Amino acid sequence: MNSITTRTAIITLEKENFVRMTMLEDVYLELKDMVENHLAEQEIANHKPHVILIDTRLNSMSSDEARKYTAGEEPAKYRLAMALLFEGLSGRIGANSLIHTYQPKVLTEKFSNETEAIEWLDNQLQWNIKNS
Repeated sequence: MNSITTRTAIITLEKENFVRMTMLEDVYLELKDMVENHLAEQEIANHKPHVILIDTRLNSMSSDEARKYTAGEEPAKYRLAMALLFEGLSGRIGANSLIHTYQPKVLTEKFSNETEAIEWLDNQLQWNIKNS
């Protein structure tokens, strides 16, 4: 399993076309951090279409600029779908903010259950493979 560690996250290729970005504990992400994470994500996925699980359960937070970038065109370039894995009220608020305020350019869902998030991403990946 390939992985890249940045200042704020561990980005792992879990399997072909499936990336996991695990945010490190108690980090605050600025725009430069989010750009670094997304470049690592694209590299780990070999610049191929993929789904991504973003695990924020260790109390990471991000600036408005970082959330806006995450929802924007550049990260969406290779993404097929994005699942946000959160824990607790602050995680739910952060996930809701990204989805409803910034409206990501790719299909995005939030989950408090990891198994459900992975299953949803697997389904999205299979649908994209079948329909491409």
